[in-house]
Amino acid sequence: MSRLPRVDEQMNDVNGGASPGPREDFSTSSLATTKPRLKTGVKALSSTLLMAALYACLSGLLFGYQMGITGGALHSLQSSMDLSASQAESVSSFFFIGLMIASPFGGYACDRLGRRSSILYMDGLFLVASLVMGIAPTYETILAGRFVAGCASGISLVASVSYLTELASVDQHHAQYRGALVSSVEASVSLGFLVSYCAAYMLTVAIDFEEGWRLLFGLGTLVISVIQWAGMRSMPESPEWLAEQGFHDKAHAALRRITMHRSDEDSAISDQVTEIEAEFRGRSQESVPLEHGEVNFFLLDD
Repeated sequence: MSRLPRVDEQMNDVNGGASPGPREDFSTSSLATTKPRLKTGVKALSSTLLMAALYACLSGLLFGYQMGITGGALHSLQSSMDLSASQAESVSSFFFIGLMIASPFGGYACDRLGRRSSILYMDGLFLVASLVMGIAPTYETILAGRFVAGCASGISLVASVSYLTELASVDQHHAQYRGALVSSVEASVSLGFLVSYCAAYMLTVAIDFEEGWRLLFGLGTLVISVIQWAGMRSMPESPEWLAEQGFHDKAHAALRRITMHRSDEDSAISDQVTEIEAEFRGRSQESVPLEHGEVNFFLLDD
């Protein structure tokens, strides 16, 4: 009975009698060493964008602080100024009245003044409200201060969300973090509640200061608003808003700070600013530029 040739013998015949050579080891370890690395495309956020997000989140902190501080300050306020229950409720309600009235105008203020500038102007309103509530001699003065604080909170919160959304959208590498950056403003509202409760506990329970409501309404709002004002002064304006208003050079400088482009990439930045300007010109909605004689003071030093 004839024997069938083996596979290696057949290979020798094909190769002209030459030996097939050593066998390759296709083990799992060898495959692991030759497996190419996948490029994730993740790019770190610029320090300017991170600091802008930090300072913009203070708008949410102020909003949460103003809502939560009434719970801890009303008892001290009632005993200090001998207020009735209905009057104490009005102190809390006037903040929400101002919030309700001013919030619909937040978009108009952002389009007219700019996102960053709107935040800075609202910090000025917070400063006025804190001084009014801190030295309030009458019940009506407290209501006025709470109303002003509500107006400032409504516009500042809208401006902060718009500001971070546009800053994160100018670079495709930063767009993947846009949701996290915008959500940080909402998360800071809860932090504002925590800060207000801790401050109220220290001044009304631990220290039992009779005029503690003045520090809670006045000093607390003052400190947070001043920190935000000082920080936002060094941050760039939204490049999209600058391009919409025709500030080509300012939009170019803002994009360079946000995206960390090198000086040899100026042409790419200029092309991006031109695209933004063309996009806004093609929109059907009309922009609201500054009228003749109007001055945005926070654009003078940019």
